[in-house]
Amino acid sequence: MTDVTIDPDARLGDLVESTPDFAVAFESLDIDYCCGGDRTLSEVCADRDLAVETVRDRLEATLDDAGDTAPEWNSPTQLANVIVWEHHRPLRRDLPDLEALAEKVARVHGDTHPELRDVEAEFHELKADLLEHVDEEEQVAFPVIKKLDTGTELTATEREDLLAELESLEDDHDETATRLERLNDLTDGYEPPEDACRSYRELFRRLEELERDAHMHVHRENNVLFPTAAALLEEEYGIESPSG
Repeated sequence: MTDVTIDPDARLGDLVESTPDFAVAFESLDIDYCCGGDRTLSEVCADRDLAVETVRDRLEATLDDAGDTAPEWNSPTQLANVIVWEHHRPLRRDLPDLEALAEKVARVHGDTHPELRDVEAEFHELKADLLEHVDEEEQVAFPVIKKLDTGTELTATEREDLLAELESLEDDHDETATRLERLNDLTDGYEPPEDACRSYRELFRRLEELERDAHMHVHRENNVLFPTAAALLEEEYGIESPSG
């Protein structure tokens, strides 16, 4: 097992960034490490009435089969590229097919399971939001972050607008989390009923996979990339985040 010290006062986002395998344990405990990544382990345990020792044991158990726990990036530019490659591209590839599957399952089984029509409608909105969101990141935020990272002079507009853009993207993340929570509720935690056919089960499996990927996607941005960019902006230009 990898020798990792788990500090109860550590932020959830920092724990997952240092040891990505911890995300598996947090998922199993339904602990939000992405949008809630700025909270400490002890704070979350207190709110959820969980013993810190119990959660720590679960985290340590995930390390038994852990591989290399080092972060997959060493600069904001590299992390932005990782996000595009591992999250944005798969979303553009998979969301249309998943939407078609949701429509098919709702059409075939909606009479006996009317909640599937709500799943279809919610997913339609989620898909539109996600595709618009990743386009905005790649066209607006990421190019400025890369310029900032490489020491390229930012224009006055870029300097003034970057923090507001990052805050807007984080608001989008909150909306995505809300939509995913609705899908989770509508599908009873992605648990298909006994009469579910293969397509029905495949839909739920892929929705659950989408949710887990979204958690890591948001974690990498909210807890790592965006704070790093904000810190660089303050260091280089003296522009401080209102929340910082």
